[in-house]
Amino acid sequence: MSQTTSEGQGSKIINDLVDRIVVAVEPLRIILFGSAARGEMASESDIDVLVVMPDGTHRLRTARYLYQQLFGFGHPVDIVVTTPSVLEQHKDNIGLI
Repeated sequence: MSQTTSEGQGSKIINDLVDRIVVAVEPLRIILFGSAARGEMASESDIDVLVVMPDGTHRLRTARYLYQQLFGFGHPVDIVVTTPSVLEQHKDNIGLI
């Protein structure tokens, strides 16, 4: 049975995650999505983040680097790295990040 993470605890976890991502790669934006964004994060939920990097960034390499930097974070994280041009290209695809 899942337990919902308290709002304060969830906010601290998310803020810590954002801080670590910013220090590691200096993204243009970080967008939270999924259960954490809806305020429904349970203790076993992962935290879904979209990390927007400058155009020309190698997305797979950046994602790998972020996963390495977040090793031992203490909470499961799902990272999607994108760029502004990719976001623009897919802006009308409902349900696609």
